Amino acid sequence: MNRKASIPMRYDTPSLFDVSGTAQIHGRFEPARLTQARVRRSVTKSALASEVGVSPAAIGQYEAGVNSPRTDVLDRLAKALDVRPDFFAVGRPLARIDTVNAHFRSLRSARVSDRQKALATATLMWELTFALERHVRLPEVDLPTVDFSSSPAKAAALLRRHWGLPDGPVKHLVATAESHGIVVAVRPRDEIDAVDAFSVVIVDRPIIVTTPRRSENVFRHRFSIAHEIGHLLLHADSGEQSAAVEKEADEFAAAFLTPAASMDAALPQRLDLAALDRLGRTWGVSPHSLVRRMVERGRTTESSARRAYQRLEMVNDLSADPSSAYPGEVPTLLRKAAELAGEHGAGVPALAEALKISPRQVRNLLGDIDERPVLRIVGDG
Repeated sequence: MNRKASIPMRYDTPSLFDVSGTAQIHGRFEPARLTQARVRRSVTKSALASEVGVSPAAIGQYEAGVNSPRTDVLDRLAKALDVRPDFFAVGRPLARIDTVNAHFRSLRSARVSDRQKALATATLMWELTFALERHVRLPEVDLPTVDFSSSPAKAAALLRRHWGLPDGPVKHLVATAESHGIVVAVRPRDEIDAVDAFSVVIVDRPIIVTTPRRSENVFRHRFSIAHEIGHLLLHADSGEQSAAVEKEADEFAAAFLTPAASMDAALPQRLDLAALDRLGRTWGVSPHSLVRRMVERGRTTESSARRAYQRLEMVNDLSADPSSAYPGEVPTLLRKAAELAGEHGAGVPALAEALKISPRQVRNLLGDIDERPVLRIVGDG
């Protein structure tokens, strides 16, 4: 990969992996853990202070490392943030939120707090990956080095060659990315929906996270994954967030999923939405993206494309093609790794112990949905 590990890591003596008792944590409190847990749950310092019975200034001092919370406050912090008290102890690998560069979709609507919440999720996803790698050998990260002067189209062609992809449609894009060491996850809307999708590299492990807003339609999902892979190749060492950077990632995705030479042979000579729909299902892309390709390849004009987009908006059902109907487009890497680890004595409880969170939260990170019926108690009145 064309990058160096730049995320500060915190380790301590092996005995600290066996912290027991809140009192023992007091002298080994990790301020960044409190920030991670608080931001991930979208809790302000003031709201958290009110819930645990301290001042907002005290929360700020805990997170700045000026003071450490008393043992009774640690217990209340853990309860408020739904983690174990020893979650806050030093001694485990930690990627600090403020050191991670990421590329986000929905730049205009995403607030700083939305991005920080997404990064807190990404750091915990990375910790889960790290914990799994203590028991299971995950695929090695396999991304080519892209020259800084390369165009998105050249980078896309390079990746196709590097991954040995044949000419034609890229089948099972998510499974292909996972087989080359990229962790892909779909997180609930209420967790990162404001940013839609984003990518990040933490200690050389690339992670792509999307939401159902992207994944509920397989064409949008595939384009988003390709878009984020474009960021990983073209912008991994840059924290720049701009429309120009997003445009380059879009160009990469189009060139990777629908190479120009192949499109020149496959696209109709004139705008034919029925033909584009059939072609899109073969190539795993939306008719919208193929209309754009026709403009780029000189097959139609911008004005004709705008009319085509309007017609597509009237007839196209974005939820008509759920990703679950397309094998290879639903992330499975972490779940399969957890299953394999469980077969060798390191199941969900062991992962929960490593991350200092509940087994329920580990299952959630793995993408498992709790389908048990909910018991509700109704009063006599």
